[in-house]
Amino acid sequence: MAKRKIKATTVKPTQQKEKKSSSLWANIKFFFSTLISNERCVEGGTKKPWYAAVIIAIVACLIAVIPTMVGYFSRSGASFFNSPNYNLDTSLNEFEKALNDENVSMSIADGKMTVNEADWKKICKDKDGNESDRYAHYYTVKETKLVAASGSSEANVPTTEEVTYCDLVVYFVNNTKLADSSLFDYCKNVILVKNDPNAGINTTETTWTTNLFVFGEKEFITFKKPTGNASYVGAMQGKYDFDQKFDLKDLYKQDMYGNEYKTSYGTLEHRNDVLESYKGFFAASYESTKVGIAWQYTGIAFAINIGITFLYGLLIFLMTRGKKTNPFHILTFWQTQKIAYWESLAPGILSLLGFIPFFSQFAMFFYLFLMGMRTMWMSTRQLRPQYDQQ
Repeated sequence: MAKRKIKATTVKPTQQKEKKSSSLWANIKFFFSTLISNERCVEGGTKKPWYAAVIIAIVACLIAVIPTMVGYFSRSGASFFNSPNYNLDTSLNEFEKALNDENVSMSIADGKMTVNEADWKKICKDKDGNESDRYAHYYTVKETKLVAASGSSEANVPTTEEVTYCDLVVYFVNNTKLADSSLFDYCKNVILVKNDPNAGINTTETTWTTNLFVFGEKEFITFKKPTGNASYVGAMQGKYDFDQKFDLKDLYKQDMYGNEYKTSYGTLEHRNDVLESYKGFFAASYESTKVGIAWQYTGIAFAINIGITFLYGLLIFLMTRGKKTNPFHILTFWQTQKIAYWESLAPGILSLLGFIPFFSQFAMFFYLFLMGMRTMWMSTRQLRPQYDQQ
């Protein structure tokens, strides 16, 4: 019997390259089609590798948090002084003048503020000049009020009188006073529960509403127009962990980097110079705090987006349950999860709308809203029970 010869066939390298190239372009085309095609998302969830769906979901959630991350990293401690500043430009100017007049040093070096407390007490007076535990800026204005005349038939008579107000209080709290408490807790539980400095002077209201600066040895906290310890218009917590060394009292005549002002006390320009120097000081103090807060909230937002994606996958699974006549009844829980992962990329990209100033305050909610819209659209078009699967 003659032996049958088997002819060997070989695949040319060029044919292999063409096959790989066509497969690559097909996958790229499929990837981009999932941005608008619900059918492709379902196909991706049922036929494509699981790791592709997971990667898509992670990328989508990362893209969605970019506006939030950039927003937090772009913040500056100087924004504390944004309008309205509740007379801080004037009161800080007077605080600096008091430090200079009494030569009270509040030096910052190597991450620590050093204050001679005997000197500090020199500027701690109440409105009558009596010793106090805090610096307070008081000012007097003339106000016209209507005062009832002595005769009942006569109209009220306009009367001008001087009224005293307090618009800034500054504390220095050393580590001994803090004990085991944080500076924030000390402010909340000890200072802000006190009567407002204006109580008994020009108002009967006792809740603390005056601007407050509290300097500690390692950090400081400021509150703009607080309402007791419940709320505030603005707040900022900063640390002295920057490289620059300077004395707070020197901000009366120069900025923290030693650049002297070309203005004189009492002018609007000098008040603006002092305020700008405090903005620079606050910006440098907030830098390390900002980074920690930014990463913290970015991580929280990313975790929330991951959870949202999982929940919408669960929603797709529940919507495809029901009568067995529903062609999508056979989808497993894991397959519906992968469908949600594939559909997440378009909402993730559209979440970049959070960069638009008008929408920036809603940046954290865009992904939730857009994922809901995409899932509802898919449920009514692609996954409806009446869908006739070919």
